[in-house]
Amino acid sequence: MSAVPRAAPASADVVVESELREILRRIEPTPTQKDGARRSQANLRRQLQGGGIGERILDAYLSGSYRRKTAIYPLEDVDIIIAIDPKGWPAAMFGLSDKPQPSIVLQSFASALRYRYSETSAFTQRRSVRLELNHLHVDCVPAIAIEGSDFIWVGDRKEDVWVKSSPKRHEAALIEANQQNDGLVVPIVKLLKCWNSGLPKSARLRSFVVETAAVTLFTRTRVASLLDGLLMFLDFIAHFASDDNEYRWSSTFGIRMSWWDSMTVPDTAGTGGNVAAGVEHGQMRAFQRHAESSREHLRKALSARSDGTLQRHLWSALNVEGR
Repeated sequence: MSAVPRAAPASADVVVESELREILRRIEPTPTQKDGARRSQANLRRQLQGGGIGERILDAYLSGSYRRKTAIYPLEDVDIIIAIDPKGWPAAMFGLSDKPQPSIVLQSFASALRYRYSETSAFTQRRSVRLELNHLHVDCVPAIAIEGSDFIWVGDRKEDVWVKSSPKRHEAALIEANQQNDGLVVPIVKLLKCWNSGLPKSARLRSFVVETAAVTLFTRTRVASLLDGLLMFLDFIAHFASDDNEYRWSSTFGIRMSWWDSMTVPDTAGTGGNVAAGVEHGQMRAFQRHAESSREHLRKALSARSDGTLQRHLWSALNVEGR
């Protein structure tokens, strides 16, 4: 273990833990949202079974935070991996390549969705086709299974290349970290996503970057409470730029945040990729500064003389005002 834990919980910790449970209740997607997401993704998969596109689909399964149960309110996005038969497109069909061009595959799915949802917007993104329903966005991710493994190839429209990924390994890594920490990691990730979503746009990271960093950290360290996990994560981020640390960090677990390297968060699927690629230096520094500020609010919450003051600092730490 590379972080020296805090002392045993005091009375303030108990109050904070209770408040954190209440915040978790408030940021949980509603039963109506969950049911709508379930019905919408199931209907979409049924819609894609027919026609020419259906003949080229081998499998479809949920992915993303909805599947991993780390989504927070409002539930706006659902990801579906659609495993395709590469031979269903001309380039692979005629032996010109083992895989079709990602841009062509994505355009095929965009056309198929527009045909089936004529009154709904469907447009291609970098690695998916987004279907914009009234209550939900469904991101369809065409992919090619890598036989004998949990890996898939995901098409990148910008570079027109296939990129290795593994949503199943991402889920397995989260499950492992959660089990090692008595079920605390999933709720901690939700709280961290709440915190991140409330940051200014100039400091906010993609939620998957935050989740991956948290899973990496909590696979290698242990937490005793929600408070412990939040303080540990914020301290870990802050320690790259600050010496005023709550823990002694002897390892960074492959995560880097430096003036010269910008930000690196290794892919927990083991692809060798960096899920924080594209995070600009100023954005990284702003993220660190907000981690320092939120860590300070947590410290003040623990030393507060009244429950009202404690709650105000805790809400400020997690950016939950107005939720």
